Amino acid sequence: MNTRDDRPERLVRIGTILKDAALSRLRQAAQECRRIEEAIAELDDEAQRAAIDNDIAMRAVFDRSRTLRHRERRTALNAELARARAQEALLMREAARAFGREEAIRGLFDRKHR
Repeated sequence: MNTRDDRPERLVRIGTILKDAALSRLRQAAQECRRIEEAIAELDDEAQRAAIDNDIAMRAVFDRSRTLRHRERRTALNAELARARAQEALLMREAARAFGREEAIRGLFDRKHR
């Protein structure tokens, strides 16, 4: 009776699953950074359009509140972006470790079957 030891194959599958999960989390973090960057760009575009508004009466009434709103929103988005980038950096290191772990397991498994 020849029972084959499937533990190395299971270990490789687990390493692949862990790597894929880490890469998925990294992809989501990168998407979140891009979303925040787009929100900042949109906010800045809105401020730029408001700055070229030629209606003097509207500017006199709304200019200060628009500037304040822009500054507050930009500060909040910058803080959110900083947190998102820090999270992305952590997840990048985690993904690199998972990738290295999977490669090491595959290397052991490949050597064992040569």
